[in-house]
Amino acid sequence: MDTTGCPLYFRWEKGKDFVMTLYVSDLDGTLLTNNGILSEYSRNSLKNMIGKGLMFTTATARSLSAKKLLKGSGITLLGVHLNGVLIYDYGNEKYVNSISFDIETARKVQDILVKYDRMSFVYFYDDGEIVVKFEKITNKVEQEFFDKRKHGDYKNFSQIPKINLKDSDTVIYFTMVDEYERLEPIYNEISKINGAKAVLYLDNYSNLYFLEVFSSNANKANGVQYIKNYYKADKIIAFGDNLNDIEMLELSDKAIVVEDAVDKVKEFADEIIGKSYEDGVVKYLEKLESYN
Repeated sequence: MDTTGCPLYFRWEKGKDFVMTLYVSDLDGTLLTNNGILSEYSRNSLKNMIGKGLMFTTATARSLSAKKLLKGSGITLLGVHLNGVLIYDYGNEKYVNSISFDIETARKVQDILVKYDRMSFVYFYDDGEIVVKFEKITNKVEQEFFDKRKHGDYKNFSQIPKINLKDSDTVIYFTMVDEYERLEPIYNEISKINGAKAVLYLDNYSNLYFLEVFSSNANKANGVQYIKNYYKADKIIAFGDNLNDIEMLELSDKAIVVEDAVDKVKEFADEIIGKSYEDGVVKYLEKLESYN
């Protein structure tokens, strides 16, 4: 097997062949605690295992907030951000691939959001950086979402009176948080737009729901496949808990779901492990005899 471009400590010899397994975990509700952080136990254990050859990365709906959460964990591989819209290089701290909307598709999405008076966060990709604009914040969860990111690593995160999409704009993502009953009709209408993909799922930290919209060419599975191809890995073992993980779990050679996952997601599991907030993912990895 050709292992060109893959760091030496990601190579394992089994007999006469090199076998590489890529381990990929969702963050919220899977690798993180109920407080949305990486426990010190998981952080230290991951760093130790990665140092011994574990080929580990993450696939998340988060963007740059993931970088801060994973600091000190030893992760240096490419990772999936914004449900597959962006590929982030943790080692070099930069984005290396993006999937954007056709601008007319983005405008169709915007028209529906305007119809329901629900213009929340719109993500743009500008010269390798994320720019976020929004017209209004609807609830406490969205306010907290904004407060945590407004002074972060984003090039720009700002409120403006009206968002007008220009032909030159690179729109990559729409996201909002609200009650299920308010988001469901929006989800249903956007799901009919050719070229757009909508995901509606329960927030891990409240009783509200996230509605996220991105190009139909983007999903966690495609992002993980990109990373697998980049490192020429042979197998994928994926960890998840929520509806936006299903495609990634279906792609993997082994789908692992935490015990506190959404019931629907458990239907796609090859194995169910311990709870997310009890370091279930890391404790599973620690029991492996080898990482291939």
